[in-house]
Amino acid sequence: MPHFHFKMSFSNNSSPSAWQDPPSVQHPFIEHIREAALMYRLQSAAHFNVPIDVCQATHYSNPDRFADIDGDFQLYVGFYNFGTDPLFAVCRPKIVKRGRDKGKVIKEAVQVWMRTKFVPVMRFFEAEFPTYDRPVADEVMFQWWKSNGYTFNWTSLPTEVKERILMFCMHRSPPLPTQKKSRGHVRHVKQGAPEVVGQLGRWASLLTVSHQVRAISLRLCFAGSSDLKYSNGLCIVAESLLSLERSIRRLDKHRQLTGVNSVPSDDKDKELERLYKAFPKIYPHLDRYATFYHGIRKIYLQLSFIDGLHFFKVTAGSFAQHWNPHQPNYEVFETMPYLNELIFKLPDAHGYLEDSFRKQRVSIFYGEPFNCPRTLHRLVYESAAKALAPYKVVKFHGFMDKEEEDRFLKLRDVAKKEIKITTEELGQLYKEDVGGIELEEAVFPGLEKKEKGEEVREVVYDDFWPPKCRCEVLCREVLHPSSI
Repeated sequence: MPHFHFKMSFSNNSSPSAWQDPPSVQHPFIEHIREAALMYRLQSAAHFNVPIDVCQATHYSNPDRFADIDGDFQLYVGFYNFGTDPLFAVCRPKIVKRGRDKGKVIKEAVQVWMRTKFVPVMRFFEAEFPTYDRPVADEVMFQWWKSNGYTFNWTSLPTEVKERILMFCMHRSPPLPTQKKSRGHVRHVKQGAPEVVGQLGRWASLLTVSHQVRAISLRLCFAGSSDLKYSNGLCIVAESLLSLERSIRRLDKHRQLTGVNSVPSDDKDKELERLYKAFPKIYPHLDRYATFYHGIRKIYLQLSFIDGLHFFKVTAGSFAQHWNPHQPNYEVFETMPYLNELIFKLPDAHGYLEDSFRKQRVSIFYGEPFNCPRTLHRLVYESAAKALAPYKVVKFHGFMDKEEEDRFLKLRDVAKKEIKITTEELGQLYKEDVGGIELEEAVFPGLEKKEKGEEVREVVYDDFWPPKCRCEVLCREVLHPSSI
């Protein structure tokens, strides 16, 4: 009875292949063994990552290359990989022991002698050539698919499985690119859409695979997932109104392209695109024209005092006459159909409180020690409480004290209860089968249209601006007690 291993001696000058029989004397049965090794490796990419080379070993008892394969046939074989010393074993075909075919030789079913008996060659490979406990390289994966004769049937996978696969790619992506600093100054991103593409990292090419893959990838980038690093989805962080404008313009340059006919081809399509961009909540069926901008889910915005007054369209005194119609205001949120959370940082009351008449036409600071940031804060968040009542999650930070925060929350509760029409009811109102009002010209939220022939109004000043601090405890004493 043969032994599992046998040793062969080689001189130091022997070549690594000195133990191998040349091809001219090898028995054809060796091809069945090689085929078995290939089948073992094709089980998975991890198995394919373990090379197995097979060669007939030089041994005095090996049969002639023309010998018949019968019940007594045995062949000495060497198995090796990575240039290591070969592992020698005795192989034979399977011999049926029972039934009608007793004694029949099955050449394709290779057996290997292990310890005290012949076992299937697959068991031998599992024992001597186990898989590695680590991910395989991309090249190995490519060669495995190339060799196994199969194709990955992506289209037949359930959408949930496709999403998990793409989510895994995003999970392995590097951190989202941030604004780089140069000599202490923030260098703004001028092109691209890092808020979206940055979540995919080196897998950004997924956006070019197909409409379906692009749609799933963008949905994960926009909506987020608890399994992803950026679980809140597409979030915009703006430290100024200018920063918000830049983010909006940058994202609006990139179309989602997740459906057919997403690019306007004639004037009618272009008009429909403009209609969707102006009123995406009213015309959701036109979302084929959506851009990355329409995927925004969350916004963090910090405004200066003067920008805050403009953004929330404060009307105290005669301030309404100073509104800039070309400057975005809170109505811009109506063009973001999936916006679900707004976080605002109130203007910094501890900062430098001086008017900048290059940016404003009205004075808002009375002068120390009678500057009143509390009044300015209230003007901002009182208007915001009413303007943002339809949104479910609205947060403000940077109040001067807890009393101011509680006051805002009460105002917001009152404003939410006074809402006369919900977002859902608004959608029903503008359905084609319900009715609506046809506009002669396009109207865009956040921009005021000047009527033809309208005269430029003369600027009127009043005694409200700038507000003088008349608080029970002066704001300066609250903010800088050591200076009083």
